[in-house]
Amino acid sequence: MLITKTHKIVKSQVTILKKQNHSFPVKNLQILIQFKRHLQVSLKRIIFLMIFASSFQFSILSPLAYKASMAKVKIFQLLLSVGFILLISGCQKTISIDVGQIQPRLVVNSILDKDSIIRVQLSKSKSMMDSTQSLDRVNNATVKIFQDNVLKQTLTKGINGLYNSSIKPVVASDYRIEIDNTVFGHVEATALIPIAPNPISAVQTTDLTPGSAPQYIKFKIGLQDEGIAPDYYYLRAFLIKKGFAPGANSKYVMACKIGSDDNIVVVDDQTLNGVIFDDAAFVKSNYELIVYTNYRINADYNLWFELSSITSDYYKYLVSSIMQNNAGNNPFAEPVVIKSNIENGTGILGAKNSVFIKATTL
Repeated sequence: MLITKTHKIVKSQVTILKKQNHSFPVKNLQILIQFKRHLQVSLKRIIFLMIFASSFQFSILSPLAYKASMAKVKIFQLLLSVGFILLISGCQKTISIDVGQIQPRLVVNSILDKDSIIRVQLSKSKSMMDSTQSLDRVNNATVKIFQDNVLKQTLTKGINGLYNSSIKPVVASDYRIEIDNTVFGHVEATALIPIAPNPISAVQTTDLTPGSAPQYIKFKIGLQDEGIAPDYYYLRAFLIKKGFAPGANSKYVMACKIGSDDNIVVVDDQTLNGVIFDDAAFVKSNYELIVYTNYRINADYNLWFELSSITSDYYKYLVSSIMQNNAGNNPFAEPVVIKSNIENGTGILGAKNSVFIKATTL
């Protein structure tokens, strides 16, 4: 019964993913099947212990009772042995799971930033049974960029799936990207460039782990919320050579991984190496966020924090991506569908507006 139930669990997980048209790594499917095999082995061991226990129970009886019960013992052990043999033969069942043929979808990735030209990355989604790491780029689509419902530019050729415009987005403007392709049809998404966040301060304070290697240094980030609408943020840190500002030559800039134990944040140590949060805990008020890193201000470098306002869709996309990464190879974890705002496709059209603040010492 347990074997049959496990078989049903494996099939149900695949059925859920098929309905959601979501790619599922092959290694996760293999882990589910491996779990079933481990369960089979465990059941075999349980039956062996039952046989052993029954023999031991009768062996401690008096000699007279022992002789009288031997026939029953032999019959009982014979039945268990037959059951054991049947279990061995019955457990060697090959699971055949019909994953069907899922049509690939167009994957769109574009993050609008007022300081950069609009770039759109196009690729093709993969089947859950495709274990290759390479992306199938799409270079033959027509990409149209609209600002406040006015067509601004049309791009007709991608290089390695990347379509570069000559437009920098404007704050508080609505943008719509429409994509047409003979294989995937019409795909579109919209995003609004958010207003800039309002950081107050960034102060280096104390060592969290004095005497250890590496040492983690605590920083207090002062935030102020306007309370006009729900706000979403991510925070990153950079070491920048003194005499240079954010945006300088990359050889003078080094990204720093940061973390936090604050319960309002989601730590992203896979993509942005920063923390993500919303303003639900400090609407129309100030807030002091505690973060830590193993980098500090020194004689040659300043530490700068980048605080970005991001769109709601981008926030949901990042959080769901982190949840999927955290699920890892856990066969008991629920499938996590990465959030998307792409109509008739998948991926993300997000937007951000960033402000840099230089950390100081006490």
